[in-house]
Amino acid sequence: MKKATFILLFMMGILSLINAESSALMNKQFRDSIFQTAKSEPNDTLRLQILREAFQQYIGQDAALEFLDSALALSKQKEMHEEELGALFAYCRHYEYRGDLSNMEQYFRILKESSYQYKDYSFYYTIWLAILQIRCAQGDTEYATMQAKEMQKEAIRIKYKSGTFVSLIALAQAQDFAEQYNEAIASYKQALAVNPDANNYSLLLIHQNLGGIYLAQEKYAEALSELKQQQEVLNKMLAEAPQSMSALKSIFLEIEISFSRVYAKTEDKDNLKLHLTKAEKYYDKESFFSYYIDYHALWGMYYKLIKEWDNCFHEFDLALSSCQGAEPFHENSILKMKAEAMLEAGRYEEAANIYKTATLKGDSLNQDMLQRHEEVYQANYKIKKALLDKELLTKQYRWIYVGASAIILILMLLAIIRAFRIHRQLRRSEEETRQALKTIAAADKMKEYFLQNITYEIRIPLNTVVGFSELLSTEKSLPEGEIQEYSAAIKNNTEKLLALINNILDLSRLEAGMMRFNVHECDAVELCREVKMMVNMQTKMVDAYFHTDLETLPIQADSRWVLKVLSSLLSVPRLYTGDICQVEYTLTKESQYLRITVTGSPLYHIWKDEQEQRILHDINKLCLEAFKGSYLVSKGEQKVVTITYPLA
Repeated sequence: MKKATFILLFMMGILSLINAESSALMNKQFRDSIFQTAKSEPNDTLRLQILREAFQQYIGQDAALEFLDSALALSKQKEMHEEELGALFAYCRHYEYRGDLSNMEQYFRILKESSYQYKDYSFYYTIWLAILQIRCAQGDTEYATMQAKEMQKEAIRIKYKSGTFVSLIALAQAQDFAEQYNEAIASYKQALAVNPDANNYSLLLIHQNLGGIYLAQEKYAEALSELKQQQEVLNKMLAEAPQSMSALKSIFLEIEISFSRVYAKTEDKDNLKLHLTKAEKYYDKESFFSYYIDYHALWGMYYKLIKEWDNCFHEFDLALSSCQGAEPFHENSILKMKAEAMLEAGRYEEAANIYKTATLKGDSLNQDMLQRHEEVYQANYKIKKALLDKELLTKQYRWIYVGASAIILILMLLAIIRAFRIHRQLRRSEEETRQALKTIAAADKMKEYFLQNITYEIRIPLNTVVGFSELLSTEKSLPEGEIQEYSAAIKNNTEKLLALINNILDLSRLEAGMMRFNVHECDAVELCREVKMMVNMQTKMVDAYFHTDLETLPIQADSRWVLKVLSSLLSVPRLYTGDICQVEYTLTKESQYLRITVTGSPLYHIWKDEQEQRILHDINKLCLEAFKGSYLVSKGEQKVVTITYPLA
């Protein structure tokens, strides 16, 4: 037993060391050391535990499957059925983590066969529920509902009581996603009746979802009841494991914010303040940004109720500044709340302006949503029409061939001529199809190359965030300096990942022609000066010099995008510590176009991330081409960027 304990501690040290480094540093030498340690252990159970722990450290990475493959092979060889099911369950979780639903469902089918063979269904039903949750998130609620009912029938057939409980939760979630709220409430309550002794996490999930449904239905008394039951479950969990407070902190915060939402709706200012004060105990800089937005917006509602207008508007502004376009619908609702407060405060003109802004944003969001729905409907219509045309064409040819066998020689000659024409058309179509396939193959190759590169770019900061977050959550005795260092790494990589994803989304919208521009009259000279101030505020590593002989130059443009394009040319990468960049840019007017010439742009001189550089280059180019402008970069060492934009 001492030997086993020593080996486990040794393995935990190895895994912690590997986790502290970037996932790219886990080379063959580290993997071999883990396999050698597992191989040297005579206890099969301990060997499997070592391999499973190694897999958990690298879940989501390709290398993790090597440990899991060995664990599965060993469990089958030694006929350790529970460990075999655990390994298959881990495969499903691995592919769920990677968002690979196809492979997840493939291993789910293997898990089903093994579960039936060994008559152990807990892992099987857990993964089934996870798959249906993904289906609901994808909008396929009909399939999820049908499968949840099939799950319930199967659980009754094999007499698995916990399976009936899980199936009712799956059914309730599908009904909730489909906005069938009354049916979802009935299913959740039936689940509680079937298994009143469910574990704390299941009870927490049920009461949380019921509270959300009641709040959506404006049944505030019922919502408060569910929130209080959530609190009871959490307090019970905390009493059983006091060390779990850090893990439960975000749930406590969410519950207090949910309480505050209810009391804000009912205008109960005393209870609203009470729960916002409680929420402050669980709130910190690491809290999910959505909680930050709700927290300040609800303080704004409280100050509105007690008519402290300066504090009210300050809290609303904090909430709005945190949205940053990430939650447009939420941001719009907070704008309306602020407008209502200004109206009540007697600031009618400001309220009208905010209402106008909120209305325009709401119309834009609704129009975008309607357009997407319309595109889906049009695509479905075209598919159905194509299938119908194909069927009609098939019937037409069938009648031609049947009639051709019965006609006389002249009609046969006409048929031969017609066949020759069709053959010629088919050959032409075949050639066009071949060319189209070549074009598609080339595009697919470019897309594959892009996806491989961008996946790598996303994986590095994501793994860094996950790795350091897990280290911070598991290691309780880290020095303050290391905690700050890891927190800074998490923040920097989160910002990098968010900027990369936003750039990819902008690029995809521009390429698809779906980007919405807010075009209005603005002054090009003022925009050029404004971008210089923006860059000076963001970093001290750039000395930008702006030259122009113009006092003013009105243009029709989206000022936000003009500033974005120019700032991308004047800004340096995050964490840049090199020499100060000297950048000069000149604005001139030429006939019906303005011309901006940028010399010494950091984007083309010091940017080391070629993938991010190419994305920013493509965004700038597509954005200007959308307005009939141009974006050119000279060749050679001293790259000069030339931008043209139509004045009319």
